[in-house]
Amino acid sequence: MKIGQCSYQNNNYIIVVDESGVYRIENDYLVNTQDLIIQAGKIPLSEYVKKLINKEGVKIASSEGLLMQKGYILQRPIDMPEAWAAGVTYRRQALEHDQDLRENKGKTDDLYQYVYENERVEVFFKGLSRSIVGSGEELWLRGDSTLVMPEAELVMVIGNNGLPVAYTLGNDLTAWDIESECPLYLNQAKIWTGSGSVGPWMIPVESVSTPYDFNLRCIVRRGGKVVLNVAGSTSGIKRSMEELCHYMNYSNCVPPGTVLYTGTTCVIDHDFGLEKGDFVEISTPLIGALQNNINVHVKERRDFPILEGEI
Repeated sequence: MKIGQCSYQNNNYIIVVDESGVYRIENDYLVNTQDLIIQAGKIPLSEYVKKLINKEGVKIASSEGLLMQKGYILQRPIDMPEAWAAGVTYRRQALEHDQDLRENKGKTDDLYQYVYENERVEVFFKGLSRSIVGSGEELWLRGDSTLVMPEAELVMVIGNNGLPVAYTLGNDLTAWDIESECPLYLNQAKIWTGSGSVGPWMIPVESVSTPYDFNLRCIVRRGGKVVLNVAGSTSGIKRSMEELCHYMNYSNCVPPGTVLYTGTTCVIDHDFGLEKGDFVEISTPLIGALQNNINVHVKERRDFPILEGEI
């Protein structure tokens, strides 16, 4: 079962794809999939959705492909109130980050290996709804960065109890030149308008035998030519999904519909940066393909007084 959101003739609908076809949920009290998650309560999401289909579902197509041909436009699968991310959850990512810092920054403290081995998970804020776009929308590069990298990730959609009710795909853009300059700049390296994407669909957790067996692929096309093609598997993640949720929610209970990026499975060379006009596709068979074109924010002019301060 796939669950998502579509616009059609100036209206927004919750859309469900299952083995019997594609359904539109017509319920005035369920405006979006966040409402769906909240109303499901403790009932498994797929079970709740099946009941809705039986009562208020309208079959609109026999397959996902025909849905788009009928003029439905796919939106983000969830209008998240918040977005969070867990970092350095894969060993190779820690090794690659520290190696780049040693070779290009002269740093020798192996910061990322420390985070990887430590008990505490690195959990950081990825922004609000305005920071995250859906499949088919534009991702944006920072205007003050020259090295923004894509990060292909499995993403959890959080339910009423702080644990995942669904999975989707995500692209967690990272301005590596800013992050590698100083760890205290992490927020600026991770959060800006259009700094991440999720989609195209979300799938209920109960329909997944294990979240530790997703094979993800990240492809970047530039001028019609493939300039990046890397793959990875969630089988290499160090921490359980429940552990990541625990640290995100620790003294900080997030609202239902929040998304949590779980770390990048597809590590790429640290000299690869996205460019305006690039086309990025992150895919896995069960969820589909998250596709985004790349645009760039204008580099803003410094227009403020400079104070010398205390030296």
